[in-house]
Amino acid sequence: MRLSRAPHRALLLCAAATVLAACSASGSTDRSAGAPGAGGASSTVTADPRRSVVTFTGETALGAEAVRRTADRMRARVKALGLRDVRVEEGEGRVTVTGPTADEKRLTELGAAGRLGFRPVLAEMPVGTATAPQPSPSASSGQGRAVTEGLRPRAAGSASASAGPGPAQGGSADAALQARFAALDCSARERPATEREAAAAVRDSVVACGTNGSASAPPTKFVLGPTAVDGSHVASARAVYGKQGQGWLVRLSFDSAGARDFAALTGSLYVNTPPQNEMAIVMDGAVISAPSVNQQLSGGGADISGSFTRESAEQFAATLGSGALPAPVSVAEVTRLPHE
Repeated sequence: MRLSRAPHRALLLCAAATVLAACSASGSTDRSAGAPGAGGASSTVTADPRRSVVTFTGETALGAEAVRRTADRMRARVKALGLRDVRVEEGEGRVTVTGPTADEKRLTELGAAGRLGFRPVLAEMPVGTATAPQPSPSASSGQGRAVTEGLRPRAAGSASASAGPGPAQGGSADAALQARFAALDCSARERPATEREAAAAVRDSVVACGTNGSASAPPTKFVLGPTAVDGSHVASARAVYGKQGQGWLVRLSFDSAGARDFAALTGSLYVNTPPQNEMAIVMDGAVISAPSVNQQLSGGGADISGSFTRESAEQFAATLGSGALPAPVSVAEVTRLPHE
């Protein structure tokens, strides 16, 4: 998923009714008078008459039903973002989006896959000093730290990581998993090939790239267990502005099944030793954050916060709120129409 650049994300989780109240007091104002850009859904106001046409196609041929569902979810994202004068059209094996050239970046981001998942960390290892890839709609990575009672921050440079999954971690697929882990290169800025693997392997252990620590922390590669909470159980996602230093953040609430699974995941993790007490937040195959858990969290919601701008928070929320696209798509062509 191709998010606007927004490093240093952290996860804020509400563990119980009393904690929920504290979360509400610290970060529940959506667009108050004190929030930058307060006043409602964003929209671009520009005198530039140019228009852009963005054509999306699938990595494999899209059938008519996949095209229809993809177009419907893109329309939902357009509405959530408050974009004006944007048209989403269905074609044979493609979806075409037409809108103001001033919104071209956001138009291309409508094609973000939007697959969110919470997975247990089985093993992790920093991979050098190269700069980590920045979060984007097709590959999200970021530096995360825990900021509430339920999660512990990891100190920068204090990784207690295993170099590969051990027998208790990798199970019968130990050797194959270790081979994929050893071969994984997280230094490249391009979207890792593991995104496709992660999307297809919800019930399996996977390897993935991300970061875990401070802004200066090196890239980290992970072995992750099966998805414990799937993004399909996100009941709502919205961009809000926190008054006590969080800035813009994205507030998630789970449906009943998601809240139950989230409580079960955190309940199973907090009794473990590092790094098996960590929970990876994975967007389209890349680890956004991997905070450690020190208690069961049953509040049914989570705030992802950090260096979001208003635009990137709204983009992230719109992508999650609409649901994941039925099949991966990519931008095949961008055409700018001449002035009329």
